[in-house]
Amino acid sequence: MKRLPTRSSHPLRTALPVAALFILTPSLSSQTLTTPRLSCEITNTAALTTLTARPRNSEAAVTFRIDWLSGNDLPSRFQNLPIKNHSLTSTHLLGKTTLTRTILASQTADAIFIHIRADQPGPVHFTTRFISEDPVEIHDRRQLILSGKKIHAHAWVLPFESDVSDDGKTITLAGEGEALIILNLTADPETAPVSQTLTRLGKIHDPAHTPPGPHVIWQALKP
Repeated sequence: MKRLPTRSSHPLRTALPVAALFILTPSLSSQTLTTPRLSCEITNTAALTTLTARPRNSEAAVTFRIDWLSGNDLPSRFQNLPIKNHSLTSTHLLGKTTLTRTILASQTADAIFIHIRADQPGPVHFTTRFISEDPVEIHDRRQLILSGKKIHAHAWVLPFESDVSDDGKTITLAGEGEALIILNLTADPETAPVSQTLTRLGKIHDPAHTPPGPHVIWQALKP
């Protein structure tokens, strides 16, 4: 009698080691976006986005981290789409809601933008921080400021409708449908300041309002 293959020997049932499964997951690979002045290496998954950015031709870098919080729903069908127009777009499901993230290295604004949108109100929920031993301050609840010896970085967390909270080190946004994060940095704040990035963008794209509307800025810059 011909012997049937056992469960472990069947070619379609051979188990891969856990480490191999992570290696084969495309969402864990890093990708790089650049502006004329900045280079940004991005690792993007359903639960976590890290952006390690540096001025080009500089060894000084800063890491900005976004933890995506999903509540009782488990994210599914996460995918990073191919880089296009200096931007990386990803999508995933959270229950019946589709969330779309776009990370843009804007050539005209010379900054990094992270735009998040849900096709239903409320499920955009995340916490942001700089990963650094240098001091970080929070200004006006919506701005993280890192003043390092080698690099200065600013991040603006801008919900379209609701508000943010902070604990002195991180900024959290909960219960929003759409939001924009602006990240900018410099190794030479005296000759290349970045602290007025939002003001500069507002004067160009939404001069009638102070502070400017993040949705207006995004509509003007989106890929």
